[in-house]
Amino acid sequence: MRKGLLGLAALSALAGTAQHGYALAQSLHAVFGASVPEGTLYPLLSGFEEAGWVATEWDTSRPGPARKVYRITDSGREALQRLGARFEVLAGAIQEGLS
Repeated sequence: MRKGLLGLAALSALAGTAQHGYALAQSLHAVFGASVPEGTLYPLLSGFEEAGWVATEWDTSRPGPARKVYRITDSGREALQRLGARFEVLAGAIQEGLS
């Protein structure tokens, strides 16, 4: 379940703006209140890229090494909507159980 929430949060963050991996990790840290290990984040992003949910490009505009930037695709936005709808159903069921 945590992996699913991480994917939902990552796609949601990328829907707002394209980001490189470190910036995305910082965004997710703010959401979860804990660091997301590189060994978890980068395979997730790689899977998104294979699924066609994100596209990548290299940012060479700054001094130093180039950074891979992740941008959500139209397919990724559709996946985000589907995942978000599933999450809403799950959250509603949990809320009903707590009432």
